[in-house]
Amino acid sequence: ELILCQLHVEAVRAELGELLELARRLIRCDVLEEAVPEGKLCGLTEAEIRAHSHRPQDFYGQPHFMPGAEDGMIIARLNRARCAAREAELAAVHAFLDQDGRPTRLDLLRALNRLSSFLYLIMIQLKE
Repeated sequence: ELILCQLHVEAVRAELGELLELARRLIRCDVLEEAVPEGKLCGLTEAEIRAHSHRPQDFYGQPHFMPGAEDGMIIARLNRARCAAREAELAAVHAFLDQDGRPTRLDLLRALNRLSSFLYLIMIQLKE
């Protein structure tokens, strides 16, 4: 989905490339049982992404919205990628539990959440 977005959303191709690199890094960290390195995503820390995605009107002058057909193909394509990221996040919540039901890979869960939240930020920025 991220690659398809890169093909269709020229305005944020670099940001989408950074998200794709994160997704690839998460696969590596899972397979090799490595910790997800902390760092910024497209210049924003985890706390900043959270603040921006929870209060987009304060940062972008655009309130929360539910995407619809009237928002066009670019928003629809980004929303598909965001939904795929959310599905991966929810699957990871179930996949990374110990026998007592406690999460074992909080680093992966947080990173997947950042991925889907940042896709939402891109949608917010491109909303007209």
